[in-house]
Amino acid sequence: MFDFDDTLAITEEVTLVREKKSNRIVDHLHGQAQFDEHELNEKKYYYDFSEFVSVSNHAKPINATLDLMRDFLLDKDTKVIVLTARQSESRSSISDFLDRQGIESKRVSVFGSGGSKLKAPYLAKLIKRFNISESVLVFEDSLQNISDMVSLGYDFPDIEFDFVQVIDPNSGEDLEEAKKYKYPKGEYGTEKYQRMLKKVHPAMVRRLIGLGGNDYLVKGQKKNKDFSRSKSAPPSG
Repeated sequence: MFDFDDTLAITEEVTLVREKKSNRIVDHLHGQAQFDEHELNEKKYYYDFSEFVSVSNHAKPINATLDLMRDFLLDKDTKVIVLTARQSESRSSISDFLDRQGIESKRVSVFGSGGSKLKAPYLAKLIKRFNISESVLVFEDSLQNISDMVSLGYDFPDIEFDFVQVIDPNSGEDLEEAKKYKYPKGEYGTEKYQRMLKKVHPAMVRRLIGLGGNDYLVKGQKKNKDFSRSKSAPPSG
């Protein structure tokens, strides 16, 4: 299972902040970090996630993960899924993006959960829908989203779950975090891609379980959360 934004592509879509009375755009929030830091006056303003319905032609492909998707598609027994926090209406745009990368999108099942907090339960439904019985490998840029999905191991004890965090090799913050943990050399291209693909160590998985629930935006309510390392995009849709 692949996330989309910051996992398969670096995208330009932003969250718009609009004034309720005039519908005027008053701010643009780029990515999860700006969204997390933003304080919304819900009496006057609201978030508009409409840009996330489409994928800009300027979206930059992340070849490390796209190459892995191509490899997985060679195995007829492997189900390849894209599960994004975007709205379900974005599915066709994501499929078009994959086609532009030379990937036959008809062989990839694309789904939109409509919010980061909904990704884990949505994945659970997909596991049942496609009768997944052996293993699930997740590629995701957000540790918070990974921490939510880790608990699926308790719901499906007979399935082996593996998580790979996709990081930005140009980000000092990401590289510093990657250096805190040691991973087998060459696994998922860890060294080759400057730790762009970082397998989550079992000890770290146990730590993630204790982080608690995800406090992303749900039904218009913005909650505070203590996990400062989250950076998935889009923030809710």
